[in-house]
Amino acid sequence: MNHDNFVKLDVQNLFRIYCKASKQFGILIFINDADEWNEVIKACPLLAIDDYQILGDGMGFFIFQTEKEMEEAYEHIVGDDGPTEHNKYDGLARVYALTCDDKGIFHNENT
Repeated sequence: MNHDNFVKLDVQNLFRIYCKASKQFGILIFINDADEWNEVIKACPLLAIDDYQILGDGMGFFIFQTEKEMEEAYEHIVGDDGPTEHNKYDGLARVYALTCDDKGIFHNENT
């Protein structure tokens, strides 16, 4: 059996496959469980609107119709890179974010 065509089914690949299959844009997020929820919302204001899908403990994703909507949302998420131009939050909470286009290709990552 040739295993060259198999894709490792981790969270990131499942997210990528979902974006490609649904032809939608998305942001995958990872939240540190130790962070206080009020602080997490400051680092990722999208979480306050409660319109996301939970994948597991501390993981979730947002789906967008357009690349512009996804990019605008991404610019408000504070990760390890620190505050952004659009979100000046500088507290302890950090939210990892990874964007994916409608073809299943990863783009921005706030490492």
